[in-house]
Amino acid sequence: MLPYVEIFGRVLPSYGLAAAAGVLLAVLYVKLSEPGRGSVSADLELASVWGALGCFLGAKALYLLTALPQIAADWPLLRAEPLLFIRAYLAGGFVFYGGLYGALAAVWLYCRAARADAETVFRRLLPAVPLIHGFGRIGCFLTGCCYGVECESLGLAFTASEAAPNGVKLLPVQLIEAALVLALFAPLARMSARREGARRMLGVYLAAYSAARFVLEFFRGDALRGFVAGLSVSQLIAIMSLAFAAYLLLGARGRGKACHQ
Repeated sequence: MLPYVEIFGRVLPSYGLAAAAGVLLAVLYVKLSEPGRGSVSADLELASVWGALGCFLGAKALYLLTALPQIAADWPLLRAEPLLFIRAYLAGGFVFYGGLYGALAAVWLYCRAARADAETVFRRLLPAVPLIHGFGRIGCFLTGCCYGVECESLGLAFTASEAAPNGVKLLPVQLIEAALVLALFAPLARMSARREGARRMLGVYLAAYSAARFVLEFFRGDALRGFVAGLSVSQLIAIMSLAFAAYLLLGARGRGKACHQ
């Protein structure tokens, strides 16, 4: 819809601006929801940096895995035009699930390495995830990537997208996902304010998002889906995430009962 925006004479990518807005709101939430002091505040900041790095590496790694057949086909391009090859596969292309689990793993590793209170760190940071995720999907819509199937009744047509077919009405799955994800912020923030367990919070987020993502994948129209046995890679990860969410929620429930005995 609007892949680039001109601000003060500079042309900036809309996706980057949307993602930056999500990150800014996430930082404001973490800072204002429950002001930290001393080591807690430092741990939150450092864990966020580790999480951001893990998110980037995880999202890129999973994208490259799903793109392996295309990378193999384009391998001669690495010698002929290396810059074009690098731009195509390293400069762009990310998969959300890889970023999510990469971030979670990196924050967990930080807490282990720094001997930080992982329960507090995860409880404080988890509500910020839907803000970054939701605005990132808005950025996807503005850019035209991660687009939906053709839909005459509810579709919107891109006119200047470098990723989606222009002039064709496509279901705005990016906006649907953004709305669903942003709706998760309120319950997670409420759970954090009540100091509910981080396991339960993560379980709620994974269960809700994975169920929604599994369904939305059927309405995605972009070609690079990485289909396996009729399901996309994201759908397979969604199934595993639902199982992981059930494990977290049942474990959190068991701990809650033990505390009340």
